[in-house]
Amino acid sequence: MNDSFWRSAPRRLLSTALSTGFGSALMPLGLSVGPSPDSISVYLSEAVGEPVLLSLTVGAARANRKPILNVHRSDGTEIGFAKVGLTPLSNRLVAHEHRALLSLVSAAPDGFTAPTPLHHGVWRGNQVLLMSALRSDRQQVNGQLPIEAAAQIAATTKIQVVSIESSGWVAELCRSVEQFRATEDERLALALDRFVQTYGDLELPFGAWHGDFGPWNLALTSAAPMIWDWERYDLEVPVGSDVIHYVSHQALRRQGDLSAARKVLEDSCRPALRQVLRAAGLPGFANNPMALDAIVIAYLLTIAVRFTSDSLTPQGRPVQALARWHQLVISDQLERTVTRALERP
Repeated sequence: MNDSFWRSAPRRLLSTALSTGFGSALMPLGLSVGPSPDSISVYLSEAVGEPVLLSLTVGAARANRKPILNVHRSDGTEIGFAKVGLTPLSNRLVAHEHRALLSLVSAAPDGFTAPTPLHHGVWRGNQVLLMSALRSDRQQVNGQLPIEAAAQIAATTKIQVVSIESSGWVAELCRSVEQFRATEDERLALALDRFVQTYGDLELPFGAWHGDFGPWNLALTSAAPMIWDWERYDLEVPVGSDVIHYVSHQALRRQGDLSAARKVLEDSCRPALRQVLRAAGLPGFANNPMALDAIVIAYLLTIAVRFTSDSLTPQGRPVQALARWHQLVISDQLERTVTRALERP
């Protein structure tokens, strides 16, 4: 987590309080209430080999909502964070994040730091992942784009240049959108059809991405950036998708303002995308306007399919309007990029 003073102060206060020995009195309403032998507290205590005390946070209401537990030893020393899946989607994401972290350990990137998986198992039929906490003793650095980190994430798998129509990425999206045909979300399936018709034979570089790469999931320090929350990590997406998400995600959550969406996607995302492609050793794509247009729309398709799929889950209603808004933005960007392509000499 980001260790700015105001965000870290409650955690540091809790750790100090626990070190006094009064942890069980200070935290009587944690998930370890009572002597239940199958409580999450008992489960995690057995996993780490000593008694633990827990504090709980739960994110905003959305499809992938799940408890996040800050895990401490009885003397107040922090062990790490545990995610607990409680729904089919959140269970899949917790299990996927475990695989992602193991993959990152094998890749051994030197341009960023990710959590280390400490334990993975099942509690009451739900996935549990305990991982190290990322804490920086260096000053947070603000106001800079994490270009090198985005490029290094892409390179945690082998970057391959293939045509869009032959990529595993578009094959997976095509499978995903079949459920939307003849529904209120058919616009997304039709947009993907048009994208493939327009750009299918265009070759792009495909690599890994974090999947939710933003200031909320990383700390930019004077050392290597620390990046957490890898539950959407994937191995075959157009290179540069992460930085588009980083630059545009918050602006695109302001629904209904197409001019603002155009501004961030066309004036802010494309320059950042060029930088990532150059940092990844792909200058030819950085200088290709058609490739830049295709990568931006590919990102929008990827995130819209995620939102639309999540909106169909029992907990997914809060994201439905956002999914429909992204579908509208995709249609607008397709129209504008096709027009630009026709105007090019």
